Amino acid sequence: MHVSFDSIKIGQEYSRKFLAEIWNYAAYQALARGVVAPKGDSKIILFVTAEKQGSLEQYADKLVDEYLHWEGPNDHFAENRIVYARSNGEEIHLFFRAIHHTNFIYFGKIEVVSIELESQYPSKFVFHLNEYYADTTYKTVSDHWTRKQLLAVFNLYLKLPPGKLDPSNKEVINFASLIGKSASSAAMRLNNFAFVDPYNKQHGTIGLQEGSMQIQSIWNEFIANQEDLIYESESIIADYQHKTLEETNSDFDFQVSDLKGEYKIRSIKTRVNQNVFRKMVLKTYANRCAISGLNQPELLIAGHIVPWSINKEERLNPENGICLSYLYDRAYETGLICIDTDYKVLISKQLKEEISKDFFQRFFGHFEHQSILVPKTYQPKKEFLEYRLNRFDK
Repeated sequence: MHVSFDSIKIGQEYSRKFLAEIWNYAAYQALARGVVAPKGDSKIILFVTAEKQGSLEQYADKLVDEYLHWEGPNDHFAENRIVYARSNGEEIHLFFRAIHHTNFIYFGKIEVVSIELESQYPSKFVFHLNEYYADTTYKTVSDHWTRKQLLAVFNLYLKLPPGKLDPSNKEVINFASLIGKSASSAAMRLNNFAFVDPYNKQHGTIGLQEGSMQIQSIWNEFIANQEDLIYESESIIADYQHKTLEETNSDFDFQVSDLKGEYKIRSIKTRVNQNVFRKMVLKTYANRCAISGLNQPELLIAGHIVPWSINKEERLNPENGICLSYLYDRAYETGLICIDTDYKVLISKQLKEEISKDFFQRFFGHFEHQSILVPKTYQPKKEFLEYRLNRFDK
C-alpha cells in the first residue's frame, strides 16, 4: 500500500480517522498502534502520545527541544526497519500529541540519532526532528569530519556511560560546541563508535551503522595501539580547550616537575593514559566501589586485574579494570582478597588469621562469598580474574 504525504502539512493537526480515509484504509483502527509500516512502501509512521490513557502501557515518550525521545513497542515491531531506515532509503514520519483523545500534530520526517536496543524491555531511541526544525544547525553524518574531530569524539565515547550518547545530554551539547559540530551530529558519531565497539557486538547492543565506515578505521587504530591513540585524543581535547594536558587532567597528580626531556614526555603520557583508564572504569561502575558500594570518587581506585606492568596490550582495557576503595584495592593488590570468575569475593587465610575478629567481620567477613557490583558493560573479563586466582593463597 502506497501512503502519500503530499496533502499532509507539517505543523497541522490530523486524526487517525482522517488519515485512514485519505490513505484508503478500511478503518482507522489500522492506524491504532504506535508504529505503522505500510506493506510495499518505504515509509514508517510513528503515532506518539506523551500522556496515554491510564489503562494502557505507559512509555517514556517526550519531545525535548528538537528531539523525540521514544520507547519502542514491547514486541519490537518494525524495530530493525527503524534502525536501518536511513541506510535502506526508508523514511520515518512522526505524528505526535501531548495527551490521548486529541488530534496528532504532524512533525514531518525524522531521523535516528541515538539507539539503545533492549531484548526484554522497550528499546530507546532519540530522533531529530530535522524536517520540522529545518535550519542550518542540523548536520547529518555525511558532513565532513576531520581526524581531529573524530578522535575527540572517540575520547568522549570512552568516558560516557551507556545510554548517554544522545544529543540532549549536556556533555554532548557542550562537547559539540567545543569542536564546532551540532549536538545531533556529535551524537551520531558517538553512536557510530557504539556500533563498531566489539564489546557491544558481542553482547547484542547495537549503535548506529550509517556513517560508521570512517569510525571503523579509528577503532582499528585503537586496537593496534591503545596507548598512543588515547594519548593523542587527550592531546586533541586539550588543544580544543586551549589548555595543557596537565590542566585538562588536573584531577590527577602528574608529579613530573623534576623530570626532563624524553623521560618527562613518557611519564606524562603514562599518567594521562592512566587517568583516562580511571575515568573509564569509574564511569563503568557508576562511581561505586565494587565491593562496599562506597560512592565517593576521591576514595576510589581504578585498579588493574592483570597489573599494568604485566600485560601492555590490556593496560587500557576497561574489562581489565575494577573500581575499588583504597582499602579493598590495597587488599586486592597484595593478595589478601580475590574475586573469582563468578564475581564472588574470596578472603585469604592470612587475612582471616591476622586481624581482629571485629575488624575482620566489619570490613571483610561481611563480604566473603558475596557478589561484587557487576557493571552493565565491560564486566571484568574472566580470563583476567583467573590470572589473579591462580596466584591467590586461599
